[in-house]
Amino acid sequence: MKTNIFKISALAAALMLPQLSEAQKNLFVKVENINNVSSVKYNPVVYSLPKTVLSVKVTAVNEISVKGPYSQYAQKYLGTDEVINSNSSSWSISRVEISSYPVKDSLRTFVVESNYPCAMNFTCNGFLESVNTTSDYKEDDRRNFESNNFQTDNFQGGKIFQDINVNRYETVFDTVLHVIDADSVFTAVPTQRTQMIRKSLDEQAQELANQIFVLRDDRKALLVGESDGKSMPSGEALKFMIEQLNKLEEKYMSMFIGKKIYREKTYVFDFEPDKTEHTQNILFKFSPEYGIQTRTSLKGNPVMIDVTNLMDGNVETAFNETQKTLRRREKASNQDNGFAYLSPANGKVKIIRNGSVISEKVLNISQMGLIRYLPQNLMQNQNFKMELYPDKGTLKSLN
Repeated sequence: MKTNIFKISALAAALMLPQLSEAQKNLFVKVENINNVSSVKYNPVVYSLPKTVLSVKVTAVNEISVKGPYSQYAQKYLGTDEVINSNSSSWSISRVEISSYPVKDSLRTFVVESNYPCAMNFTCNGFLESVNTTSDYKEDDRRNFESNNFQTDNFQGGKIFQDINVNRYETVFDTVLHVIDADSVFTAVPTQRTQMIRKSLDEQAQELANQIFVLRDDRKALLVGESDGKSMPSGEALKFMIEQLNKLEEKYMSMFIGKKIYREKTYVFDFEPDKTEHTQNILFKFSPEYGIQTRTSLKGNPVMIDVTNLMDGNVETAFNETQKTLRRREKASNQDNGFAYLSPANGKVKIIRNGSVISEKVLNISQMGLIRYLPQNLMQNQNFKMELYPDKGTLKSLN
């Protein structure tokens, strides 16, 4: 009795399912990996799923310390020991930005064969966007970075002090006697002579120190004069004058205490993770002396990129393998040769220097995702519609 009830229930359920007409049963869309296709009967269309390329943008800062030409006189004339005593240059990494962009995956390229018009829409990069429908997807070209520059130029530190107004010469007047022979009478005639004599470094430093003290007195006079209510500049005019005096003093002081200059350089490195659960490789080399170098350079220590697949215990992978095993046992034909898409997979990306993580980010990494296929009988209906996220290769909608 129970068996009959089950049979009746199964029959009723089957009658309730949508039935395909004979015409629909003859329609088909077949999708196969291009590496497994030898020939096709109908006009094929080829599309690729994306794979993710990681792009790491690194900003390095070059700190240049330049010794002032009068550094040895800073204590003597200005009373300060806070000076740069030698020229030096050092590099440091200031910023690391991790992003990604998609490219075609040659291992996940598919041939679509259909015996009815199947409208397929693609992006300009060749990724499948939609089937039998339109999409509002807008392509974003995020690959707009500056070119790498590994050439370290020679910095001439002395040039930054050339515009300082220091009188390096002084005019000296003296009198010399010229002996004149007039009718065998020798007469000494005094003559004035002008000479330009270069000042010593000590004298130049003293003159510039005096100019610094004059600047300080002028600034004090401006401030005190305003507070006493005298006819002095005020408001924005006073502020501007004080700023100019401060800049001039800073410029003169650099001749004694030296100057620090900071320059930035940006480098972009691309890395393509493989499909394994964990990948680690050298991204570039870094040296405080030479800055950022190529991964093959002998200068500096390696900076690593580390990528780990974050799939939750590979539950989805285990499910997929179980289904394949069951089909093999039942000797069932594989009906999953419809459109291929990707199941999302996230990866944790780390940039590691000297064993410490200097930057990390979780990103969708397409090649770490699993390939899925829509059942073929879904596409026997010409009203079948599908949308993908083209840059990820994952399903957006299906009806």
